[in-house]
Amino acid sequence: MVINNRQLVHGSFANTGFETRVTVNFGFHRRSAVLNVHGAGIHAEAVTFDNDFIKNRSRLIGMAIEARKQRFPEETAYGYAPDRETDEQPRWNDAIFASLKNYNLMDLSI
Repeated sequence: MVINNRQLVHGSFANTGFETRVTVNFGFHRRSAVLNVHGAGIHAEAVTFDNDFIKNRSRLIGMAIEARKQRFPEETAYGYAPDRETDEQPRWNDAIFASLKNYNLMDLSI
């Protein structure tokens, strides 16, 4: 596992083995750093990150918390503040999972 700054210049050699290579990227932007910013359009068409876009993009945080609650019901779940402040509580089920196809196209590339 490697943990690094998201701005790190790096390179990886081609995977020439038989093993599958998996990369999981997790990043964080302060809301003020992306609100009303026109994205770079790296993974999809460039758009301006308005309130609705950010809300839709960040909905996965609540879904992940809900999925973990289902898997580990004995744990005390993390209380994600934006979800506590709304009537729309996150859900996790097979239909929600299926809705995540192409979710990566909403990356906040700035």
